[in-house]
Amino acid sequence: MCGKSKKYLGILVFVLLILFLFGCPMYTAVGFKYAEASGGTEDGQIEGDDPVPVEVYGSEVTLAWDPSLSEVEEYLVFFRIHTTETWYELTVPPESEPVAAGPSPEYTVNHSRVENGVFDFGVKAVNEEEAESSRHSSLDITAQPDTGWFLIWNH
Repeated sequence: MCGKSKKYLGILVFVLLILFLFGCPMYTAVGFKYAEASGGTEDGQIEGDDPVPVEVYGSEVTLAWDPSLSEVEEYLVFFRIHTTETWYELTVPPESEPVAAGPSPEYTVNHSRVENGVFDFGVKAVNEEEAESSRHSSLDITAQPDTGWFLIWNH
């Protein structure tokens, strides 16, 4: 398979995985146990046992998730270097804006924002009163696949 075909196949596979990224509504995040008690994250989410590495070689990646069943005004999108604890918001002006609530929320990450590396992604829902949900990450057991996933970006 030529390099360009591999690149597009990789992007297609990644997009299909991302389409199912957040298979649960945001409001379910409050039901997860906390990290110290269950081996989950500091946001109280339980990570999958064997997250799937997804390789991407393109200049952008589109993340998509199911909309929250709760009343939501917007979504905030985050990334972190895989296996680290610090999250960085991608939806910060002037480079970007929060994602407006709608039936098919998505966010396109440009390579120039994160460069090459291995990353996890997360989303928080924000309601009208500006209250934020827990972060729902790509490593969570409710992501698709249910083992979670992380991104290896080599552009």
